[in-house]
Amino acid sequence: MRYALFADRVLTPQGIVEKSVVTIADGKIEHVSQNIPTNCEVIRLEHSILMPGFIDLHMHGRAGSDVMDGTIKALQTIASALPETGVVAWVGTTVTAPMNDILCALKNIREFIEMPQQIGAELLGSFLEGPYFSEAHRGSHPTNYLISPSIDHLEDILDHAANTLLRVAIAPEIEGAMKAFDWLAEHKIKTSVAHTDASFEKVTEAFQHGADCGVHLFNGMRGLHHREPGCCGAILYHNMLAELIADGVHVHPAMMQLSYRMAGYQGIALITDCMRAGGLSDGKYQLGIQTVNVINGQARTVEGSLAGSTCSMDLAIRNMVQFAGVPLWEAVQMATFVPAHYLNLSHRLGSIQAGMDASLTVMDDNLHIQDTIIKGEWVFTNNVNRHTCIYQNILI
Repeated sequence: MRYALFADRVLTPQGIVEKSVVTIADGKIEHVSQNIPTNCEVIRLEHSILMPGFIDLHMHGRAGSDVMDGTIKALQTIASALPETGVVAWVGTTVTAPMNDILCALKNIREFIEMPQQIGAELLGSFLEGPYFSEAHRGSHPTNYLISPSIDHLEDILDHAANTLLRVAIAPEIEGAMKAFDWLAEHKIKTSVAHTDASFEKVTEAFQHGADCGVHLFNGMRGLHHREPGCCGAILYHNMLAELIADGVHVHPAMMQLSYRMAGYQGIALITDCMRAGGLSDGKYQLGIQTVNVINGQARTVEGSLAGSTCSMDLAIRNMVQFAGVPLWEAVQMATFVPAHYLNLSHRLGSIQAGMDASLTVMDDNLHIQDTIIKGEWVFTNNVNRHTCIYQNILI
């Protein structure tokens, strides 16, 4: 199948290009130019912005389902719901729970990925968030199931997840953390610091052992202080990738802007940390073994701790642009090229250029989702400004 998209604006690696055409063939981007082809269908996207599809590095669930449900049906529900938010690919994220539940979730992700053909947003792999955390900043992770890592334990996890285990988060100050960082690095699994009371020095040590990401910056970690920079300071100082939940709840817009000033768009990956209530109304929901109350879109445990979010990636981008004052092109990179590069997938995801997967998102001028395309297939549309046109062989 071959067709072309003619958009008012296209976000390319070089910047925003006005009135440009992206030609798609067999699920790949064939070329980007200002020459309208006459040998295929041309779809005009008026009052629209064509950009790479969004990638969520860290999300638990949506539309009533959660990764920890441990079923193929749950993963399919999430994957089918994500294109409505512009997400074309995601990393399924666990929570601290009984180990058998975690192993079941990891094995389920592996089996889902091994299925002949995925429908909806592409599940890239798994992110083990918990149980290797400290009590002080555990957030919604249950104390009873927090443990220290061991090599035997990690080998068991890898047996269940195989090569679909992409990321593991660890609090650097707990027993066995540095050996775990080393072992994971040897197995080419990305490691992050999270839910930790570690000092600047201890996070620096973790960085030296391969940790290259800070999970949901400012949340679940020792804060920034001028005499003890803490985990936040170490993440920013060492140019570790900083996950950011830009829902306006987890991080104040002023701090979103300051994070951008310090790390630049290259150092920030927008994430949703979304749980099963995403896209649904307020109420009581399950997150792992805990009941979470969602009120005014905010998910909290009975104790009042934030428990993931109900944020969507399109909302995160709107917030970065409209409330944090980040230029559109740079805000979009935080949800596209930056996570693709981090996961070593920038050869096929995260940018609009020849040879890449045709996994794309279309937003209107107010940054609301109009269309989502995954590997050339139209999987979501809400676009009243889309129509097929016939052109002569002209330059725009």
